[in-house]
Amino acid sequence: MLELLVLRHDDAYTHKLPEIIHDAGYQIINLKDLVACGRRAPDSTINLEEQRSEILACILTLARQLNPGWRLHMRDRRLEAPAGESINLTSLEFNFLKIFSMVEVNEAVSRKKIVKEFGEDYLSYDQNRIDTMVKRLRKKIETHIHVKLPLKTERVRGFSFGDVLIIDP
Repeated sequence: MLELLVLRHDDAYTHKLPEIIHDAGYQIINLKDLVACGRRAPDSTINLEEQRSEILACILTLARQLNPGWRLHMRDRRLEAPAGESINLTSLEFNFLKIFSMVEVNEAVSRKKIVKEFGEDYLSYDQNRIDTMVKRLRKKIETHIHVKLPLKTERVRGFSFGDVLIIDP
Protein backbone atom coordinates (compact mmCIF):
# COMPACT_ATOMS: atom_id res chain seq x y z
CA MET A 1 0.00 0.00 0.00
CA LEU A 2 1.25 3.46 -0.85
CA GLU A 3 1.62 5.68 2.18
CA LEU A 4 1.27 9.44 1.99
CA LEU A 5 2.44 12.05 4.43
CA VAL A 6 0.57 15.30 3.88
CA LEU A 7 2.02 18.40 5.47
CA ARG A 8 -0.28 21.38 5.36
CA HIS A 9 -0.19 25.01 6.34
CA ASP A 10 -3.66 26.26 5.47
CA ASP A 11 -6.58 24.73 7.38
CA ALA A 12 -9.25 26.01 4.94
CA TYR A 13 -9.71 22.66 3.17
CA THR A 14 -8.57 20.19 5.82
CA HIS A 15 -12.10 19.02 6.58
CA LYS A 16 -12.43 17.77 2.97
CA LEU A 17 -8.97 16.22 2.72
CA PRO A 18 -9.61 12.99 4.73
CA GLU A 19 -12.72 12.21 2.66
CA ILE A 20 -10.89 12.76 -0.63
CA ILE A 21 -7.94 10.60 0.46
CA HIS A 22 -10.19 7.85 1.82
CA ASP A 23 -12.33 7.81 -1.36
CA ALA A 24 -9.13 7.37 -3.38
CA GLY A 25 -8.45 4.17 -1.42
CA TYR A 26 -5.74 5.33 0.96
CA GLN A 27 -5.46 4.71 4.68
CA ILE A 28 -5.51 7.91 6.72
CA ILE A 29 -3.17 8.57 9.59
CA ASN A 30 -4.16 11.90 11.04
CA LEU A 31 -1.83 14.10 13.04
CA LYS A 32 -3.44 17.24 14.43
CA ASP A 33 -0.12 18.88 15.20
CA LEU A 34 3.02 17.41 13.66
CA VAL A 35 5.38 19.20 16.01
CA ALA A 36 3.42 18.03 19.07
CA CYS A 37 4.86 14.55 18.66
CA GLY A 38 8.37 16.00 18.97
CA ARG A 39 10.22 16.71 22.18
CA ARG A 40 8.51 20.03 22.88
CA ALA A 41 5.63 22.12 21.59
CA PRO A 42 6.44 25.08 19.35
CA ASP A 43 6.28 28.56 20.77
CA SER A 44 7.37 32.04 19.76
CA THR A 45 10.77 31.71 21.47
CA ILE A 46 11.88 28.80 19.25
CA ASN A 47 13.57 29.93 16.07
CA LEU A 48 12.70 28.58 12.64
CA GLU A 49 15.71 26.24 12.49
CA GLU A 50 14.78 24.63 15.83
CA GLN A 51 11.19 24.17 14.59
CA ARG A 52 12.50 22.49 11.44
CA SER A 53 14.64 20.15 13.58
CA GLU A 54 11.63 19.24 15.70
CA ILE A 55 9.50 18.55 12.62
CA LEU A 56 12.23 16.47 10.99
CA ALA A 57 12.66 14.41 14.18
CA CYS A 58 8.92 13.82 14.26
CA ILE A 59 8.78 12.77 10.60
CA LEU A 60 11.63 10.31 11.16
CA THR A 61 9.83 8.88 14.19
CA LEU A 62 6.64 8.47 12.15
CA ALA A 63 8.52 6.87 9.27
CA ARG A 64 10.01 4.29 11.63
CA GLN A 65 6.55 3.50 13.00
CA LEU A 66 4.97 3.17 9.54
CA ASN A 67 7.70 1.03 7.98
CA PRO A 68 10.51 0.27 10.37
CA GLY A 69 12.39 -2.09 8.07
CA TRP A 70 15.76 -3.56 8.93
CA ARG A 71 18.54 -1.21 10.05
CA LEU A 72 22.30 -1.46 9.83
CA HIS A 73 24.00 0.66 12.46
CA MET A 74 27.35 1.92 11.14
CA ARG A 75 28.82 2.94 14.48
CA ASP A 76 28.77 -0.48 16.10
CA ARG A 77 28.21 -2.83 13.12
CA ARG A 78 24.84 -3.98 14.39
CA LEU A 79 21.74 -5.24 12.56
CA GLU A 80 18.35 -4.28 13.96
CA ALA A 81 15.22 -6.22 13.03
CA PRO A 82 11.93 -4.36 12.39
CA ALA A 83 10.65 -5.24 15.86
CA GLY A 84 13.71 -3.62 17.47
CA GLU A 85 15.83 -6.63 18.42
CA SER A 86 19.43 -6.32 17.31
CA ILE A 87 22.60 -8.34 16.93
CA ASN A 88 26.25 -7.50 16.41
CA LEU A 89 27.79 -8.47 13.08
CA THR A 90 31.29 -9.34 12.00
CA SER A 91 32.87 -6.87 9.59
CA LEU A 92 32.37 -9.32 6.70
CA GLU A 93 28.69 -9.85 7.56
CA PHE A 94 28.21 -6.09 7.89
CA ASN A 95 29.89 -5.37 4.53
CA PHE A 96 27.80 -8.09 2.90
CA LEU A 97 24.48 -6.72 4.19
CA LYS A 98 25.48 -3.12 3.44
CA ILE A 99 25.45 -4.01 -0.27
CA PHE A 100 21.69 -4.62 -0.08
CA SER A 101 21.02 -1.18 1.38
CA MET A 102 22.31 0.31 -1.88
CA VAL A 103 19.85 -1.55 -4.13
CA GLU A 104 16.07 -1.85 -4.39
CA VAL A 105 14.10 -4.34 -2.29
CA ASN A 106 14.25 -7.81 -3.94
CA GLU A 107 16.88 -6.66 -6.46
CA ALA A 108 19.39 -9.43 -7.07
CA VAL A 109 23.05 -8.73 -6.34
CA SER A 110 25.48 -10.93 -8.23
CA ARG A 111 28.21 -12.94 -6.55
CA LYS A 112 30.70 -11.05 -8.70
CA LYS A 113 29.54 -7.72 -7.27
CA ILE A 114 29.65 -9.11 -3.74
CA VAL A 115 33.22 -10.36 -4.16
CA LYS A 116 34.28 -7.01 -5.64
CA GLU A 117 32.70 -5.18 -2.67
CA PHE A 118 34.82 -7.39 -0.40
CA GLY A 119 37.88 -6.11 -2.27
CA GLU A 120 38.74 -9.56 -3.62
CA ASP A 121 39.41 -10.94 -7.09
CA TYR A 122 36.34 -12.75 -8.38
CA LEU A 123 38.25 -15.39 -10.34
CA SER A 124 40.38 -16.49 -7.39
CA TYR A 125 37.72 -16.10 -4.66
CA ASP A 126 36.30 -19.35 -3.26
CA GLN A 127 32.51 -19.07 -3.78
CA ASN A 128 31.92 -21.49 -0.91
CA ARG A 129 33.03 -18.74 1.49
CA ILE A 130 29.97 -16.68 0.52
CA ASP A 131 27.62 -19.64 0.91
CA THR A 132 29.09 -20.52 4.31
CA MET A 133 28.84 -16.91 5.53
CA VAL A 134 25.21 -16.65 4.36
CA LYS A 135 24.27 -19.93 6.04
CA ARG A 136 25.91 -18.85 9.32
CA LEU A 137 24.37 -15.37 9.14
CA ARG A 138 20.86 -16.75 8.63
CA LYS A 139 21.30 -19.17 11.53
CA LYS A 140 22.79 -16.45 13.76
CA ILE A 141 19.83 -14.11 13.15
CA GLU A 142 17.25 -16.83 13.66
CA THR A 143 18.92 -18.16 16.81
CA HIS A 144 19.57 -14.85 18.55
CA ILE A 145 16.66 -12.63 17.55
CA HIS A 146 14.18 -15.33 16.49
CA VAL A 147 13.37 -13.73 13.14
CA LYS A 148 14.00 -15.07 9.68
CA LEU A 149 16.40 -12.86 7.73
CA PRO A 150 14.72 -11.85 4.44
CA LEU A 151 17.85 -12.74 2.48
CA LYS A 152 17.00 -14.87 -0.53
CA THR A 153 19.27 -16.92 -2.73
CA GLU A 154 18.47 -16.09 -6.34
CA ARG A 155 19.41 -19.03 -8.50
CA VAL A 156 22.11 -18.10 -11.02
CA ARG A 157 21.68 -14.37 -10.20
CA GLY A 158 23.08 -14.13 -6.64
CA PHE A 159 21.22 -12.88 -3.57
CA SER A 160 18.42 -10.43 -2.79
CA PHE A 161 17.05 -8.81 0.36
CA GLY A 162 13.27 -8.96 0.60
CA ASP A 163 12.65 -6.00 2.90
CA VAL A 164 13.72 -2.41 3.43
CA LEU A 165 17.33 -2.16 4.68
CA ILE A 166 18.39 1.23 5.99
CA ILE A 167 21.82 2.38 7.09
CA ASP A 168 21.85 4.39 10.31
CA PRO A 169 24.99 6.41 11.01
